[in-house]
Amino acid sequence: MSSSTSSSDAKAQRRIFARIFLTVSLGMGIALALVQGLVMALGAGSSSLLGRVIEARDAIPQIVDEPQELVMMFGSSMTGAGFSPREFDLAVAERGGSVKSFNFGFGGLNPLFQDYLARRIREDFEASDRRLKLVMIEFNPFQTTVSRRNLQRPLEESYVALLASPAELADFTLDDPESGLRMSLIRYLRDGISAEMITTFLWGEPFRAPRSDDGVDFERDEAAEERLREVLRVLGEKFSEEYPDFDGSDWYYPWQGGGTVKTERSAETLELFEEYYDLITSDYRMAVDRLDRVESADIEELHFDAELVAAFVRVVENFKAISDNVEIIMLPKNTDWIKNPPEALARQAEAIRQIEAETALPVRDFQVIEPVSNDMFSDTTHLNRYQGAVAFTEFLVERYAELLTQPAPN
Repeated sequence: MSSSTSSSDAKAQRRIFARIFLTVSLGMGIALALVQGLVMALGAGSSSLLGRVIEARDAIPQIVDEPQELVMMFGSSMTGAGFSPREFDLAVAERGGSVKSFNFGFGGLNPLFQDYLARRIREDFEASDRRLKLVMIEFNPFQTTVSRRNLQRPLEESYVALLASPAELADFTLDDPESGLRMSLIRYLRDGISAEMITTFLWGEPFRAPRSDDGVDFERDEAAEERLREVLRVLGEKFSEEYPDFDGSDWYYPWQGGGTVKTERSAETLELFEEYYDLITSDYRMAVDRLDRVESADIEELHFDAELVAAFVRVVENFKAISDNVEIIMLPKNTDWIKNPPEALARQAEAIRQIEAETALPVRDFQVIEPVSNDMFSDTTHLNRYQGAVAFTEFLVERYAELLTQPAPN
C-alpha cells in the first residue's frame, strides 16, 4: 500500500514539475516574442545595427579571390565617408599600378569591436594564404575615449556576440558562464539585441539646443530645413535614376564598400549637391553635431580609455600578420568646430606614443593637410563625398603611389 502511494506521489510531483517547466517555458517564449516584436517595431536588429559590418565581413572570401594587389582602409565612419576606393584605384592605375582597394570604415565600432572584426579578416586571409599589399588603419582619438566606452557599454555584449567566433563565445562561456550564455542567447535567439540596448534606446538623453562658446543659442532656420527636405527628395529621385542597379546594400561590393563617385553623376545632381552641402553645414546643424560629439565621445577634452587603446594595438597586430605594409593614420579634422585644448593634445600625444611603442609603427597625423579645407566637411567630423573624400583620397594616392606601383618581387 505504501509503495503504491509513494509511486502515486512521485507521479504527481513529476506532473507538477512538468507543468511548472511548461509554464516557465511558455512565459519565456512569450517574453522573447514580445521583445522581438518590440525590436522589429523599432527597426532594430543585427541587420540595422551592424548591417554594413556584417555585409563587409561576409564579402571577405570574395575579396581574397581578387586577382589584383589588395588595399584596405580600415576605420570609423570617418573612413567610410572619407575614402573613395574606386577613385583610389583609378588614380593608382594612371600612375602605372594595379590594385583593388576596399573601404572598411564603420560607424559605431570602437577599437574593442574593431578588434573582433580584424580577427575575422585575419582568419579569412590566412585561410586563403592571401595578403594585403597595403592597409591604412585609422586611429580615431574620440572613438578611444572613456566617454565613448561608457556610451557603448550597453552595446558591448550584443556587438561582441555578433562579431566573435563560435570558439570565442565558447571561451567566454567557460570563463564567465552567465555572460557567455547571455551572449549566445543574444546572438542566436535575439538577433543581436540585448535588454540593455532596448532600455538605452527608450530612455536616452533629451535633446538640448546648442550654444556657441559665448553662450548664445543657435537658432534653427525652418525655411532652410524645409528646403533641405526638398533637396533630399530630389536627390533621392536622381539617385534612383542614375543607379537603377543598386541593390540597397549597406556595404555594396561593386563600389568596394565606398560610395558614389563624381564622374557618375549628372551636372544637375552635382549642382544640387553644392546646395545640399551648404544646407547641412549651417551653424545650427554644426553646433548640434559638435554638442553631440562632445557629450557622447569627449571629442575635445580626449580622456582616453586604456582598454580601448590596448584594443587598437591588437587591431594593428592582427593586420600586421596579413599585410606587407601597415600604415596608421589620423584623418582630417574640422578645426573650425573641433578645438582641443593643450591638455587634450598632450593626452593624445601620450596615447600615440603608446601605440607607436607597442606596434613599432609611426602614427601618421593627417589631421591638418593642405589639400583638405574645413569647408570640405559635411559635419564637424566627416568629409563630404564630392569635395573632401575626393581631395583626401587623392592625397593618399600621392602618399602611397610609389609603394603601390613598385613591381612585385620575383
